[in-house]
Parts: sequence; structure tokens; C-alpha cells
Amino acid sequence: MDVRKSAVDLSDQERDKLLEAIIRLKHHPAPAGPAGPTGASIYDQFVALHGAVFAVVAPGLPPGTTVNFGHWDIGFLAWHRKYLREFEKALQAEVAGVTLPYWDWTDHVGAVNKLFTKDFLGSLRSGAPGPVTDGVLRNPVPLADRPAWWPPDLPGAEGYAIHPLLEDTFGTTLARGSVGGGWPPSAAQIDQLEQLVLEPPNTHPLWFFWTVLEHGHTAITPRTHDSGHNFVGGHMSGGFSPNDPIFWLHHSNVDRLWANWQARRLNDVPGSKPEDHYPPAHELSPFTLTEAPLGHRLDDQMWPWVGGAPGFDTAALAPEVKPLLPDFSGVPALTVRETLETETIDAEGYRYQPPP
Repeated sequence: MDVRKSAVDLSDQERDKLLEAIIRLKHHPAPAGPAGPTGASIYDQFVALHGAVFAVVAPGLPPGTTVNFGHWDIGFLAWHRKYLREFEKALQAEVAGVTLPYWDWTDHVGAVNKLFTKDFLGSLRSGAPGPVTDGVLRNPVPLADRPAWWPPDLPGAEGYAIHPLLEDTFGTTLARGSVGGGWPPSAAQIDQLEQLVLEPPNTHPLWFFWTVLEHGHTAITPRTHDSGHNFVGGHMSGGFSPNDPIFWLHHSNVDRLWANWQARRLNDVPGSKPEDHYPPAHELSPFTLTEAPLGHRLDDQMWPWVGGAPGFDTAALAPEVKPLLPDFSGVPALTVRETLETETIDAEGYRYQPPP
């Protein structure tokens, strides 16, 4: 079973293996397609997929309407769990044994001293977006600054370049620029979030946990998922936010907090099952007074993991970007229900290692 650790607890060897896997995936050419953009990598395909999920066309939807399969409703948790797992497996295909660490938002001192450094993911930047100027996420990385692990078998790998079709107005060099204040959340606030259980009549508590985790709430803490994207800023603040590798560590922490909430609920409700801690399919959202949209309900299939079913498309990408999308048509269809347990999400599964 794979084990995800806090990023600040990685050994130097584990850190370097992760960075090597990212650089290799960034320079691994995407499978050739009939009209695919040139110079695209497998990493770029994952970036394009995140942008595409904001407006999915699906069978049964009224003409001219789309659904955000990955955000703004309760399926945010399940979609990103699967998305991260697919990316983690792609990294493992490049460097065996790599797992996605998580960015523990409450350990800001550790993050500044170990994560946002020239030896790991490069420094943060305040104010207007500007290029990352240290570490291996620059473009190019000078020969003298390339670490010992830099892949010698990738002669064209000169740095970390953003694909021009995915630069989202921030340029083709990775950019950061904090536009959010009040970071980080405290350990007490996050502990409160992990234990959050609000149960008005006929309303499942996950509705409230999800919305606070994705968007924040002033009564608990506004400094959660959305604020983390803005705190890093630049490429991390747009629809193609996975351009910045901190995205994966940020969302690994989101997934960890959900896993912790699930574990608490299973413990607090003896005999319950994971599906008991997800709203029933026809329960109305306390926020919209409607059912969750397609792709967010317990037994809905989650695009793009729909087994090649016809009628799906995305209206979120320009025509020249759509050929960048990865092809999951040969993968069995997956429902939200099948993502509820990290240890059984696939044959190997994963779990989170608590901080020491």
C-alpha cells in the first residue's frame, strides 16, 4: 500500500525522487493524436483535464448546459481523489515508489523552511505574479544549478516550461504571486473542521464539511482550499492550476482532511459504512434546495472515467486545447461510491501517514 507523508517529513532522497518524477513526466511526450498540439507532455494532459472538468457536456443534460464535474458541489471530494490517484500512478511509472506528499497547511514554518525552498518547489512570491526564480521549476534551469538527480537521458529537458496553450495569461514560465491574506489556518481550526458535524433535519453532514473544506466559512475558517490557491497565486490561481506542482500537495491535503473526517465518522457511528457518510442520491442540497448535479451523486459516473460512454464532451477548452486531453476510454467506468475508501480505490490503495 502506498503511504503519503507530510512534505516536510520527506527525506532528501524521497524529495529528490518526487522532483525527478515530476520533471520526467513534464518531458514525457503525450501519446500522439490526430491533431494534438506539439510539445505536449503527459503532465500537460493532466493540466488540460483539470481545466476541462469545469464545463462538461453529458448525456441527458438540457441542450446548451454543462456541469462542473469537479468543483462547486459535493463531488469535489471524490473527483479530486481519483484525479490525484491517476497522477500519482503516472509519477510512479516514471520513478518507482514515489507517492504524493501533502502540504500540511497548519505547519507554515515547516513549509517555508523545507517546502517552498530552492531545494524543493521554489520560493513563494508576494504581490503581482512573477516567475519562480529558484529551484528546478525555473525555465531554463542553468546547467550549474541542475541537481545530481537531473535525468541525464532527457537531453531536451532544460527546465520546467508551461505549455503555451495552458499558460492562462501567466506566461510559459511558472509564475506565483500571492493574492490572498490570512494564511495559514491554525491547527485548532483544522481540527475543528475534521470534526465538523452539522445535522439539521434530513440533511447529511458532508454537505457542510465539503463546502467549508472547498470554500471556507467565516464561522469556522475561511483559510482552506480556495484560499490556498490564492495564497500561492500565479498559475496556481487559475483553471490550469496543476501547472504549479504545489497543486498536487495542496489537494493531497484536501483529500487527507476528507479521509480523516471519514475515519472519525466511521468511528463515531459504529457499524456504519463509507457510503453512509455520503449523502443519498436524491437528498436536496441545503444550499441550493436541489439534488446534487450529475457526476456528484453516490452512484454517478465521474467524467472522464466513464468507460468510453458516448455523448460526453467539454465546453471549457478552446478547440486547439481539447486534443491535449488524456484518453480514458479504455478504463472501466468509475462511480463516486468507488472512491470513498482510499485503501480500496484500486488494487494497491493508499493511506496517509500522520505527522510525527
